[in-house]
Amino acid sequence: MKPLPATERGRRTRAAIVAAAAELMHQHGLAGVSMDGVLAASGAGKSQLYHYFDSRRDLAVAVLHHQFERVMAAQPALRDPACDGLEVWRDQVLTTLLEHGYAMCPLGAFVGQVDDEPELSTTLAELFDRWQAALAEMVDRARGHGRVRQDVDPGDAGRMLLAALEGGTMLAHVHRQATPLRQSLDAAIALLTTGRAAG
Repeated sequence: MKPLPATERGRRTRAAIVAAAAELMHQHGLAGVSMDGVLAASGAGKSQLYHYFDSRRDLAVAVLHHQFERVMAAQPALRDPACDGLEVWRDQVLTTLLEHGYAMCPLGAFVGQVDDEPELSTTLAELFDRWQAALAEMVDRARGHGRVRQDVDPGDAGRMLLAALEGGTMLAHVHRQATPLRQSLDAAIALLTTGRAAG
């Protein structure tokens, strides 16, 4: 992937192209979006598009990173070193789900679409690893303040919370209601805090 533009104007132009591509790819899938479609949606010129991106794959990598940043921005508890409450993060996740009309996860929506493209598959896996690591750090903070059981392994807990979020988001999308996501997150958090699933 090419380095970021040196000028503010260049960075804005590139960001507009990536944002337009991300919206289209989230709605229609990676394979369902053409470069011409991105040009039309972004208002950028063809020379600009290829100045910032060597190929459609290069643009798709940028889109995955953009979607990851969307996820992290919607879950500020993960980047807040003072946050040690898993319920704060849970509420942020549920609020985002409702605000976006039960849409699929910005990053999880691409699972299964990149299996035949090693660069994209590797990028997606690395971004999920970063998300899981951020969850693990939040659990570690909570454990340090006595809000999570001391025998909990933060790495395992991060994986469990991410699985609960992704599975719950998918079912919430299918059923058009927040209950599946709320229940899956509550059950995971209850195991981490009390050792018993939420009833």
